[in-house]
Amino acid sequence: MIINLDKSDKSNGKLGNKGEFLLQMLKSDIPVPSGFILDSDIYIETIKQNGLNNEIFRILSELHRGNVRETSEKLCKLFDNITLPEKILTQIDTLSDSGTLYAVRSSGTMEDMADHSFAGQYETFLNTRSSDIDARVIDCYRSMFREVILSYIADNEIPTDKFAMSVVVQRMVAADFSGVCFTIDPTTGKDKEMLIEVSKGLGDDLVSGQTAPQQYYFDWYESCEMGAPKEERLISKEKLSEFADVFIKIQQHFGYPCDIEFAVKDGKIYILQARAITKLQYTSTPYLWTTADFKDGGVSATVCTPYMWSLYEYIWEYSLRKFIVDSKILRDDELPAKLGEMFYGRPYWNMSAVKKTMSQIVGYKEREFDNEYGIIGSYEGDGETTKATPRVLIKMIRIVYHQTRLLNDRRKNAERYKSELLYIYEDYRSRYDSGKITDITREFYTLTHDIYLRSETTYFWQIFINTIHQSLYKDSLLKYVSESEYLSLLGSIDNISHLLPFYDLWELSRRIRADKTALKIWEDSTPEEIVEHDDCYVSDFHDIIEKYGYHSDKELDITYPCYYETPQTVAAMLKDMLHLDDSYSPENDKQRGQAVYNELLEKTKSKVSGGEYKKIVSKVENMRRMLWWREEFRDVSTRFYYMLRMYTIEYAKSLVKKGVLEKHEDVWFLKVGDLWNYIGGSKNADDLRDIIRKNKLYYNAYRNYMSENEIGSDFTAMPSASSENTVCGLGANNGIVTGTARVIKDLSEIDRLQEGDILVTRFTDTGWTPKFAILSGIVTEYGGILCHAAIVSREYGIPAVVCCTGAMSRIRDGQTITVNGAAGEVQIGESVK
Repeated sequence: MIINLDKSDKSNGKLGNKGEFLLQMLKSDIPVPSGFILDSDIYIETIKQNGLNNEIFRILSELHRGNVRETSEKLCKLFDNITLPEKILTQIDTLSDSGTLYAVRSSGTMEDMADHSFAGQYETFLNTRSSDIDARVIDCYRSMFREVILSYIADNEIPTDKFAMSVVVQRMVAADFSGVCFTIDPTTGKDKEMLIEVSKGLGDDLVSGQTAPQQYYFDWYESCEMGAPKEERLISKEKLSEFADVFIKIQQHFGYPCDIEFAVKDGKIYILQARAITKLQYTSTPYLWTTADFKDGGVSATVCTPYMWSLYEYIWEYSLRKFIVDSKILRDDELPAKLGEMFYGRPYWNMSAVKKTMSQIVGYKEREFDNEYGIIGSYEGDGETTKATPRVLIKMIRIVYHQTRLLNDRRKNAERYKSELLYIYEDYRSRYDSGKITDITREFYTLTHDIYLRSETTYFWQIFINTIHQSLYKDSLLKYVSESEYLSLLGSIDNISHLLPFYDLWELSRRIRADKTALKIWEDSTPEEIVEHDDCYVSDFHDIIEKYGYHSDKELDITYPCYYETPQTVAAMLKDMLHLDDSYSPENDKQRGQAVYNELLEKTKSKVSGGEYKKIVSKVENMRRMLWWREEFRDVSTRFYYMLRMYTIEYAKSLVKKGVLEKHEDVWFLKVGDLWNYIGGSKNADDLRDIIRKNKLYYNAYRNYMSENEIGSDFTAMPSASSENTVCGLGANNGIVTGTARVIKDLSEIDRLQEGDILVTRFTDTGWTPKFAILSGIVTEYGGILCHAAIVSREYGIPAVVCCTGAMSRIRDGQTITVNGAAGEVQIGESVK
């Protein structure tokens, strides 16, 4: 079928990326030359009508690296004498004008894929007369089988069973000059600076690299020129700003960095095509940066609002720096100016600084550090290590002294710190719940500037203490247990705070199942109806909400509602639990884990003396206790994030009343420091509105972009050890299981999980936890051995592999896979129906 390039026609999903994107841009009022698109069904119909279907399939089935040229020649020759179907020829004649020249562009269905790109490899034919359009369409079809394309397919082992081609036909633009815009400069990786290259005439020479273009650099966030030719500019400053607005509008539309081809005639710009930029370099990014622990369920899980990142940045910069300096590990002047930063809409932390810190500790091994966080570096073996030299040992005496003080302080005062923070939390919450906030401006400032700093620093320091001491514990324990056994020693810890809500929900589900009347009401009612009931254990359900409602499905996204605000979300969880029999009891999982834990200790006991065994048990218990306290302070942190959310909304509503904000949701596009500055008088309402405008632009420009986990001018990821039927990652919990892979994009698809499935996803967060009971295994693309998926899998006794790069693209939904949690491997089997 032929689709018109106008606002009234709709895509049928068979236009290839080039055609699809042109139609989308046209509907978003982006200037695109008029024309039409032949969808991929026309290609399929054409080869069938000309009797080529079986022959093309046969020749392609024999393709390998050694016969690429021969295969290309055979396939291209097949297209020498074919014609389009008569009805298509008639439509082309109707839609084209005899006195007009056209550009005929290939739009392959395999072009610009997520993992491979055929960009620039298919043919485009310019200045085509209307009478020659049909011949050029056939030439586009032929270009699918050029030697360069078949070579790329053979090298990358890309399946050829869905070969098809759509073709875009557009009116030619007799360009005064043409160009390419990269909405991010692909060589520097600067995330707010675009690179525009232009040359006179049509753009084919520019794209093919046959002419030296003029280069313009433009900061689209600040809307200012950053670099341009000094003489004989093809684009004036005024026009550069105008064109840049069009280019960033395109990135806004798609939500990721774009490579855009355009032409300019009489000062008017025409967009010829747009596609995703597939590879960035980071030559302007000093240090190495990572999203580890920020991405797997954290603030980098999706594009992050400036407000949420500013809260995290505030603590990260203060707490990490203070911990390192107070511990006498490094001096302040030995640390970079920034320990956290936002790139491509997502927060990163300075891996160079943290590794430099950890390298001061005897026994540090870069590979072990990276494995903890799911970082995959390109170095050999253990990477950088720290041996016990006299110089290091002298420094270690100082570090150990200060670290011991910190650790002892935590052991002695952790309960008091927790109690004091909970007292403050309850005070803020009671005033919020009772509507007795007398001065929202003052309360907001004190909560965000002072109380939050105290709460979150307490939590972060527990993480930092754990990182150093668990590294020491692990090194000594690995003399007696394997890596996989070490992971088992981290599991089945009693009363882990973030699992308590689900234990209570499970217990309530058993009581409802035992009451036939209540069970029927719960099963027949929607979650929204359930929360309005006043009997059938609904009061018990509301008690659970009252106790744990500060949690949410996305606990590090302050824009996301908590369970206090959406109790129906928890009601839906409970309804799911009602369908599970007692074999899924979390108590059973806990007992199994405890049995494994006791068995490991007994096994170790048989290898060592009684005195040495006591030391091992002491280390294991201390390690588990530190993990328990990490989760306790995380729970306190979660409570304060709920309070921060509600007080921020209340303060934002007061700004709406004053006319400072248009709507209270706009507050998420400010940094918390912007609000402090407004309260202090150094920023006014106009300043805030301008910041909101720019930050919305930035946020939307990256809303569909998943940046690399690690970036930096000299960072290179290690090549994957995965093979055709194996995907490798980090083993996060022992065991081997075979089952059906359920590839889940995000939390919105969680209801597709069925009993016994193996979950394959990017990461998990709190909202996933109720489903762990029915899973037989877990595979995540992100995370280290202390991420949410790893911790919960150990509590539920589920084999898990994390940091499994490419799992969601390599594993198809419904395939049979085998997860080896000890080896960190996933074997891919055949698809199941």
